[in-house]
Amino acid sequence: MWLRVRTRAASLRCMWFRGAICRTVGGLLAVTILVAGRNVAADEAPDRVVQYQKDALTVRVTHVPVDEVLTQLGQQSGAEIRGEVRDRHEVTAEFEDVPLPEALHRLLGEQNFALIYGDGGRLKAVRLLGGPLAAPAPAAAAPPTAPPAASSPASLPALIGLFEARPPVPIQGRLSEVLGSPLATFPQLGDVALHSDDVLLRTEAIRVALQAIEADPEFKAAVISGVTSINNADLASLIRGIAGAHSDELVLRVITLARATELRAKASSVLQELRTQPAAAPPAVPPQPGA
Repeated sequence: MWLRVRTRAASLRCMWFRGAICRTVGGLLAVTILVAGRNVAADEAPDRVVQYQKDALTVRVTHVPVDEVLTQLGQQSGAEIRGEVRDRHEVTAEFEDVPLPEALHRLLGEQNFALIYGDGGRLKAVRLLGGPLAAPAPAAAAPPTAPPAASSPASLPALIGLFEARPPVPIQGRLSEVLGSPLATFPQLGDVALHSDDVLLRTEAIRVALQAIEADPEFKAAVISGVTSINNADLASLIRGIAGAHSDELVLRVITLARATELRAKASSVLQELRTQPAAAPPAVPPQPGA
């Protein structure tokens, strides 16, 4: 009888021990599954990093719509995003401290854009254009009666946007004194070149702009492509409209100061066109009473 009771007590203790082990193992399994689930969730939702600093962009994203990346850029820089993304797609990219123009090329692909800077080189806006700048079309044989092809309406806005996109360039001397800054944007240089009463300042503004264009091979190629895509008559009319009496001088300065053969050749053709176009007639003076 004592032996049976002892045996039953031992059995109960063994059952209790096995149950404790089962509960312990079960708890460990539950914790393991929970941790693994968290790790899987973390893998499925990777961090999004879009950071704008010192006119450079850091991006680490996976399958994120490009519109959302641009929205983040606008929020961090305070710049306005103008226009529409031509090819809405998801971006998977990883790069760090890439200059903004190059970073946007990576994100937008073939779509052209313009970066507009304000005072102190602060990014004001990102203008999304319709597409890449059109390269000059190769000459094609046309029937003798065919009219000459007109320049693309998109060429001039794209060219203007290209200059607006560039950050300010260093200036010095009287040009810096007049503008009140050691830096000048291309629109500021253009304003001096077109409207200053000082011929030396006009020449200096053209020289600085040409040097900035030719210092960057990619920018130079885009400018040459944009300029040569506009026919000579249209470009001459545009220059006469904005430069007035300084039209011939402006084009002559480009011919003498530019190092790029394509720019000098285009300027020479435009100068010939300027000299063959009739000058705008002065406004008529109404007759004075009693005359």
